[in-house]
Amino acid sequence: MSASLRASFCSLGLLAALSACSGSPPRYPITDPQMALRAVRDRDTRVQRLRAHGSADHFGAQGRIRGEVFVFVSRPSLRVDTRAFGNTVSSIVSNGRTFAMADFQHGAFYTGEARPCVAAQLLGVPLEAGEVVALLAGGPPLLEGDARIRWDDDHYVVDIAGEGGRAEAVEMTITDSEHDSAQPAQQHPRPTRAELRDRQGVRAVLTFEDYTDLAGTPFPRRVRVVMERDNVDLMVRYSDVTLDPELPDDAFSTEAPSDALQAQTVTCEVPANTAPASTATTSSASTNPAPAAH
Repeated sequence: MSASLRASFCSLGLLAALSACSGSPPRYPITDPQMALRAVRDRDTRVQRLRAHGSADHFGAQGRIRGEVFVFVSRPSLRVDTRAFGNTVSSIVSNGRTFAMADFQHGAFYTGEARPCVAAQLLGVPLEAGEVVALLAGGPPLLEGDARIRWDDDHYVVDIAGEGGRAEAVEMTITDSEHDSAQPAQQHPRPTRAELRDRQGVRAVLTFEDYTDLAGTPFPRRVRVVMERDNVDLMVRYSDVTLDPELPDDAFSTEAPSDALQAQTVTCEVPANTAPASTATTSSASTNPAPAAH
């Protein structure tokens, strides 16, 4: 019986006494956590480079910020261009070691180490550079550590215990047909949620929804990160995604695109003088152009 039929019967109370109503495990469950995580890593291998267009909604200390975004990834590098009312507001680049942001609205150029405290100021999301790349490339960052797998209601959960009190729980779903008849090696779990934890508790919750197929590669058109203790809620909706695109050589340059921008170094101790545009803005922007990569 398919998962969808089980759900229908359970909602009618016809199978209330059966374990199927609580989401029975697959007929042939995956028992090796590395097998499930391999599906994530294999997908990441196929999503090394991308160009995407969509919108972003950021809810934080400054309220709601919304805009149009162009995302470019060439692991480990990332670039996010934000537009509002037809104008480029900001261009944020990371090469895995440095964050750089051209804030065209305020005429400023910020650089800083690729650390969560700097990402919080420039991107509005206090994540590691590699975590931001993984998120915008449509998948969870995977923690290194001891992993265990279990079935919870209607999905797999891989629990990973890392060092220094860090941990991660990755929720992964399979199709009805895989649930009912596929051997473990023929199942293709795809992540729908990841919870990142540290010594203080839950650090971030990442969700991946509205999957589409891009030449055999599953890709979520909607990704979200919620960091309650940092008052952060970011939703990115992709309307167009291209894998392995041709990108200009300077697409991920961390140099200032214009001498007219006032340079400033941002650190955890020395914040930006003016509020960066982060992912978007709700007001008109200046028309200083970002380097063309669209």
